[in-house]
Amino acid sequence: MVSYTLGLDIGSNSIGWALLDTGKKTSIIDMGVRVFPEGVDRDTKGLEKSKNATRREARGARRGHQRRNSRRNQLVKTLLSAGILPKDKEELEQLLQKEPYKLRAKGLDHRLELCEFGRALFHINQRRGFKSNRKTGEVNEKSTIAKGDKEHRGANELQKAIDENNLRTIGEYFASINPEEQRIRGQYTFRSMYEKEFDLLWEKQSKYYPDILTEELKKKIKDEIIFYQRPLRPTEELIGECDLEPDEKRCPRGDWYARRFRILQDINNLIIQNPDGSELKLTDEQRGKLLSDLSVKKELKFNKVRKLLRLTENQKFNLEQEGKVKALKGDEFAWAMRSKNLFGAKRWDSMEEDERIELNSACLELEDDELIEKMINDYGFSEEQAEKALKITFPRGYMRFSRKAIQKLLPLMKQRKLTHEAVDAIYPDRGKKEDKEEKSKLGLPEDLRNPVVNKALFEVRKVANAIVREYGKPRKIKIEMARDVQGTKRQREEIQKKIWNNERANTEAREWIIENTSIKDPRRDDILKYKLWIECNKTCPYTGKTINEVDLFEEPVFQVEHILPYDRSLDDSFMNKTLCYVEENKIKGNQTPFEAYSHDTKRYEEILQRVNSSKMPYGKRRRFWQSELELDEHISRELNDTRYITKEVIRYLKQLGVSVQGTRGKVTGELRYQWGLDGIFTELGVERKNDHRRHTVDAVVVAVTKNEHLRSLAKSKYSVIGERFDPPWSVFREEVREKIKHINVSHRVQRKVSGKLHEETNYGATDKEGLYVFRKELKELTLPMVDKIVDPVVREIVKGRLTKKGIDLTGSGKPPKEVWSEPLYMKCKRVDKKVPIKKTRVYNVAESVIAMKDRSGQIYRYVEPGSNHHVEIWECIDGPNKDKRDAEVVTMFAAVRRCCAAEPVVKTDHGANTNFICSLSINDMVMMPNKKGEMDLYRVQKMSTAKQIYFRLHTAATIDDESTLIRKQANLFDGYKVTVDPIGRIWRSND
Repeated sequence: MVSYTLGLDIGSNSIGWALLDTGKKTSIIDMGVRVFPEGVDRDTKGLEKSKNATRREARGARRGHQRRNSRRNQLVKTLLSAGILPKDKEELEQLLQKEPYKLRAKGLDHRLELCEFGRALFHINQRRGFKSNRKTGEVNEKSTIAKGDKEHRGANELQKAIDENNLRTIGEYFASINPEEQRIRGQYTFRSMYEKEFDLLWEKQSKYYPDILTEELKKKIKDEIIFYQRPLRPTEELIGECDLEPDEKRCPRGDWYARRFRILQDINNLIIQNPDGSELKLTDEQRGKLLSDLSVKKELKFNKVRKLLRLTENQKFNLEQEGKVKALKGDEFAWAMRSKNLFGAKRWDSMEEDERIELNSACLELEDDELIEKMINDYGFSEEQAEKALKITFPRGYMRFSRKAIQKLLPLMKQRKLTHEAVDAIYPDRGKKEDKEEKSKLGLPEDLRNPVVNKALFEVRKVANAIVREYGKPRKIKIEMARDVQGTKRQREEIQKKIWNNERANTEAREWIIENTSIKDPRRDDILKYKLWIECNKTCPYTGKTINEVDLFEEPVFQVEHILPYDRSLDDSFMNKTLCYVEENKIKGNQTPFEAYSHDTKRYEEILQRVNSSKMPYGKRRRFWQSELELDEHISRELNDTRYITKEVIRYLKQLGVSVQGTRGKVTGELRYQWGLDGIFTELGVERKNDHRRHTVDAVVVAVTKNEHLRSLAKSKYSVIGERFDPPWSVFREEVREKIKHINVSHRVQRKVSGKLHEETNYGATDKEGLYVFRKELKELTLPMVDKIVDPVVREIVKGRLTKKGIDLTGSGKPPKEVWSEPLYMKCKRVDKKVPIKKTRVYNVAESVIAMKDRSGQIYRYVEPGSNHHVEIWECIDGPNKDKRDAEVVTMFAAVRRCCAAEPVVKTDHGANTNFICSLSINDMVMMPNKKGEMDLYRVQKMSTAKQIYFRLHTAATIDDESTLIRKQANLFDGYKVTVDPIGRIWRSND
């Protein structure tokens, strides 16, 4: 068996792989690419969104609607049986026409008829307010419900208005205002407001009807119907296992020990950074002061930390400089309990720690009623104090470690140990849990609680197992993981935001250069210079010389300079670059700022002062006082990725019993460029970024890279004597080029019968066939929709507004949002009455709508089908249409119906005298003539209900290139379906 190295370039939706013969003569055995759907969806801004989020939100809305209806029906049934509502339908309808707020206000002081009281209860049931969940911390004094937003008044402001008007209930307040002048809707309310009103109404009316309005009936209506709250579903099974104690569940962040751990972690990570670049650790005295304050404070701003530790304003903290945190978080629970409204500082401080821990656990675990009872009975709280204790919120989520592990780590954390040092000391064997049993193939990967990585690992398994079956086990596996796979969701979102900010900064730089210099087509280097110019305050950090645009762009006397020499750091990033006077750069040469200037103390301090007062981020400023720099250390770091996700992937691949190495990949692009691999795509007539095969090129670079390549790159890239940078072997580039030409890109087929069944818009039928109506908000109207507005009066009002705002009614797209900033009203005979127009009905022509029926079989709405699942193609073998093909596009809705009816999802029998050709789903592969008439490999990109199929060339990574797209009617399909396995081998399909 050939000894080979497997290189893997693992991205969020692709895996590039390359097999490198490591025998006597190095060569490339094979290369390929596997493409698959990303593990998450993306919103319009490119941020991650769970694949099931949209469906879950819609399902939650449906359930909420169903439960409200059920609660209403149950209340009506109970009130009818008690004689509180009339049984006659006409009487009931007349009763429901009565003004409910007037009845609710009257019922606080006067006798209501039983049916009027029933009307009031029915109305309270319809709008019963929001009830917060204390344990999730969803509602507090600063929440949206409490504070309100642009469209809704907050519950706090509403309660304030009730109190200022000396009114008792929310119903009494709404009864006192004129709805023509002030809108009643659009108010956030708390559940407690309605509960208070219910109790007051029941207490008053039960005096008039004691035999009917009994305590038993009150309990049933209040607790079991109107204010019934479903208990939260148990989530214990969803809590992950501890990273250190496998049999233990992770500890909640609100736990007493978890907060102690987090505070000590922050203190241990805190480093004082002096203006001269020197760093100091906290003394024992400083640690004690900080720990004492954080243990009883909600948080400490860094200015207060400096004052507490008696530091100067020029002394900064590393966490502050790195921008990771705005302040050090304290113990919010202890801070709240020490308030005058609860225990008070003196009583809390005198309590034993075990007692505090017990109370913390009770607040975290007990339900509201149980906690109130405990507070009153065990701690002598008043009911008001107990209610305030309920408002204490805890941090959400869970730690990586269990309480058991944290209790073991805390003693070492108190001894200044960093987290990883404490973990290594207590758990020296962690990370050595690889399966000792060597496997012939990869099994199912563990759930890493990261949908992007989980998805990629399942595809890695398919690719690796297919390679092992075909070529045997590799001698070594080298992997590189793209940055959009690494880290947590928050970290990946931060990366995405940095990309947006960088794009915006590049655009601003380009526009400024064009407007203020003679350069009309700024290059990448020009944009880099501008950004560095702004960053260093238009001043050379080394000499203090002022840099103007002429000296930078027109007659350059300042140039881009590596702070840490590239040939010693391999760091060509923006974070290692600044501007420098040309002559000064020659003097600095191949030295770090510390090596070049630290002997001249005064000048070095001036350089550091200029750097500290600049706009440079902390990571860049730190390079100016870095004293040690070793190339071998940087090479080792480059070829050994120690990040969490990479380590987990390495552990997974080690099941095969082979050596696995993770590389950081920061210089992969540079090596690819220096070896001339980027130009291969140009020679093949495509752009590199638009071709899936670029991933396999990265994989071969990962597989071939060694220490000597990085050392040679460091010497040659910025060499003034023109040192050569040779390829790994003489015909390396030619081999890569030849292999790329024969790659069959493997795409994962999407045949799953699940997902969105139809579009969200609901349609109503009209008396004209094929014509339906739907409701649309004004701000969502497009200009072509205006003429299709059903109500002619509304249509003219809308047109009048658009014309007044200077909008061309014959145009397309949506009008600007400013058009609808002022309310639009209906024309009314009463001058003082205003009926706002917010939505309107619009006509729509739809031919393929689906009728939705209720349980009785009655049609109650129409919807348009969503995505298409597959297309079925068959051929007539006899009759007038002999040798002609026909097709049927099967929607996802129809496919699910077939499943529910226990029918085959793909129907192969289309009548007598027909021969089934094939079915095609998204990403199915076919061999068919390209635009030159040559047989080529294509994938199904999409299909329409008009039976048109869009075929995209298998290598195309973009859907915007018409040259890689072929549109065909399904009945004109003249190719044949094939199967492409994970490593690119092709077989003809049987269907």
